[in-house]
Amino acid sequence: MAALLDLTDRFPMRFDAERMRQELDDLENSPWVEHYDRKISNGWTTLLLSSRDGTMDRPDSMRPSWKNQFERTPLIEHLPYFGEILDAFQCPTLRVRVSKLLPHSFIGEHRDIAREASAIAYNQVRLHIPITTNEKVRFNVAGNVYHLAPGRLYYLDFTKAHSVYNDGDESRIHLILELRVNDFLRQIFPEPTLKERVGRFVLRNTMPAIWPFMQAEFTIRQLLAPVPK
Repeated sequence: MAALLDLTDRFPMRFDAERMRQELDDLENSPWVEHYDRKISNGWTTLLLSSRDGTMDRPDSMRPSWKNQFERTPLIEHLPYFGEILDAFQCPTLRVRVSKLLPHSFIGEHRDIAREASAIAYNQVRLHIPITTNEKVRFNVAGNVYHLAPGRLYYLDFTKAHSVYNDGDESRIHLILELRVNDFLRQIFPEPTLKERVGRFVLRNTMPAIWPFMQAEFTIRQLLAPVPK
């Protein structure tokens, strides 16, 4: 299956990026939280709209999980349009965040595997709705470079190696939704071919055994790498 799919035209709601930007601009004293893994990035902050316990600032608030129940944070009361967007996804909603990558910042190459695995093959996905971007933002997935347009709905396979570079003078801001796949969500994806169904079955039944070794290798590389300034 492709590393990226534009699902916009298959989803029943359209997304108004300007309206999303306005709500964020109107949110005073926004509690942007720095990403918990500074080894992987610099200038990457988050507003949490849904977390494991509804909190926004505890050390574990930002961490993902596909097993826990999630609650909307108090921020959603001040972002009614974002609440409408969340309501439109008629499927189990987990971590939801507004992610900001500051100008001249990056998210280094990594894979989201094990408890962070997000791909249709594992019946759990991470969808992006760009809000603000610029022509110098590069989203690299599996060796391909993409530019994601504001107001579109994108699926990306984050179990593949990926990174993001914002070389522009404006922040890149995305709404990111982590969702469990059910019948509603499955119908917005193109019908898989026989080859894709077989491939998903193979991945689902082989990769989890390999993930611990991949995680160990990545941890070693992180320990040896300098902390980004």
